[in-house]
Amino acid sequence: MLTRKGAATRARIVDAAAELISVKGAAQTCLDDIRAATGTSKSQLFHYFPEGKAQLLLAVARLQAEQVLQDQRPLLEKLDSWEAWEEWRQLVLDLYAAKIEYCPLTALTGSFPKNDPAIRALISDLFERWQAYLAHGIELMRAHGALDAAADPRRLAMAILAAVQGGVAMGRATGSLQALDVALEVALDHLRTFATTGSQPVAHSRASSS
Repeated sequence: MLTRKGAATRARIVDAAAELISVKGAAQTCLDDIRAATGTSKSQLFHYFPEGKAQLLLAVARLQAEQVLQDQRPLLEKLDSWEAWEEWRQLVLDLYAAKIEYCPLTALTGSFPKNDPAIRALISDLFERWQAYLAHGIELMRAHGALDAAADPRRLAMAILAAVQGGVAMGRATGSLQALDVALEVALDHLRTFATTGSQPVAHSRASSS
């Protein structure tokens, strides 16, 4: 068990490593870079991460995974109306507008070694939990009578999540929000095709595509 001071030091090391990795990538970030950024000695670094860089990378990946979902709360947990879905869509666009190239999601899926089973499992768990939130929102919409019973929560949630991931991946490559904007627009337009008679899906407003 770490003391409060020890936990704070460990968290500071993880935060600094996350920032370096978001810019340089995991492969190009070495322990000496992290030591320099945090002012820690080699013995201190290995005190908190005795297994070395692999253990530190996993800690950073956990931080990034939690940040992806935390950034979307509480809207992600309350997708029970068309207005709520539109607010969530706009939140996602706003989140990535300022950091499309170096955000927690792109760092997590683009900067870490895919051959590490622990990190692969962490990324899979992130997408499963994220999809579960979206599916729950669709289930709530069906329960409230806003969506037809034919709407498949898991499949529709997967399509929406794929739109986010694909849009963010393209945005990282191009430095533009346009792909994410369009992908989310089309995914939610598809969700609206399951709207029940009398349900009035809110009209979406286009975000900046620059």
